[in-house]
Amino acid sequence: MVMTRLNVVMGLSLFAAMASTALAVDLPRGSPGNAGMSAERLERVRTELNRLVEDGEFPGVTAMVARRGTIVFEHTTGLLDVQTGAELRPDSLLRIYSMTKPITSVGAMMLVEEGRLLLDEPVANYFSGWERLTVLEESGDIVPASAPVTPRHLLMHTSGLTYGYDGDSAIDLMYREARLIDDWDYLARDTRELVETLAGIPLLFEPGTRWRYSFATDVLGHLIERVSGESLDAYLQTRLLGPLGMTDSYFDVPPDAVERFGTDHIIGEDGELIVQDNPREDPEFIGVTFLAGGGGLVMTAEDYMRFCFMMLNGGALGGARILSPATVALMTGNLLPEGMETGENPGFGFGLGFGIAPSGTHRGTLTPGSYYWAGAAGTFFWIDPAEELIGLFMPQRIGMPTRIQTTLQNLVYAALTESRR
Repeated sequence: MVMTRLNVVMGLSLFAAMASTALAVDLPRGSPGNAGMSAERLERVRTELNRLVEDGEFPGVTAMVARRGTIVFEHTTGLLDVQTGAELRPDSLLRIYSMTKPITSVGAMMLVEEGRLLLDEPVANYFSGWERLTVLEESGDIVPASAPVTPRHLLMHTSGLTYGYDGDSAIDLMYREARLIDDWDYLARDTRELVETLAGIPLLFEPGTRWRYSFATDVLGHLIERVSGESLDAYLQTRLLGPLGMTDSYFDVPPDAVERFGTDHIIGEDGELIVQDNPREDPEFIGVTFLAGGGGLVMTAEDYMRFCFMMLNGGALGGARILSPATVALMTGNLLPEGMETGENPGFGFGLGFGIAPSGTHRGTLTPGSYYWAGAAGTFFWIDPAEELIGLFMPQRIGMPTRIQTTLQNLVYAALTESRR
């Protein structure tokens, strides 16, 4: 397990976090009817989830829907671990992968609110070598970057970084040759090594000119460490997870919780379920040294719902104020320049750590202005401020078809009996 040094500042933060955690409230449960939703129609969501498990789309799934500040639907079905036969439970620990990104982004914006970090300052102020970044041009020439990478670029995935595993450009090849990542796993020992190595690899494009999903949020996590003086896990625990009552969230699954942590899966070409990771032969998230702000958290569904409640509530939950409403509004509005689109979702925008459904655009039945993200294991969430609606679905299947996500969203919106549209 990653060890951290507690200094006086961290001790004060821990005290504050413990005090805030004591104020953390239980998430309210209530009837769908009182929240303007149909209980009968929400049962269609349960039926569809059961069907997906029975048909082998994934071995198990847990789901929650909240409206108007109340959880109105929750369902857990199927297996947690296909090798041991352990059943999935509401308190099971699930890989959220890239759904870690919004959490890390909130952690960075807390430092912005405190005046300890500026959105548009060069990250070279904190990272040695980043003042000499280069860009690989289409001609093949390597030239100095014309603008510095900033925290805003990292939050918006417009930094010029890439991931390396999902492309065939010369830069992607350089990432793989530098042993930063392979087809699936992080290879750098820690984020300090990642940041130092990236300083010597050209950017894919000039900062701020394109959107590209990337290591940006992992770099952001290390930036948090440099600014705060704490490891990312300690910082998030004392400043965000603890105050929100997210007591079952880990970068490194502790020994007494491993039995609640199961298998991750892919579907083979013949439709066969194949185990990708498990807590035994391939113990991802156990003995961790790379604290991946972009994809490293494991948690329960209820813990992630707490994070969603905080965002929908304008940055607060119970007695814990994490962000101001103004900062939440900034993070969850489309900040991409006109004509710049996210590669994964053409027509959609991006804020500071969240995908955004812009005004005038619909994806299935998702309300314009909703914000969302997903993880590699098929997990996804969305928050719809206009409808005061949160949807959270957490299977463990790599490469889940988007049709499943869209169908489940459609079923949730079909259960509304009162709408602001």
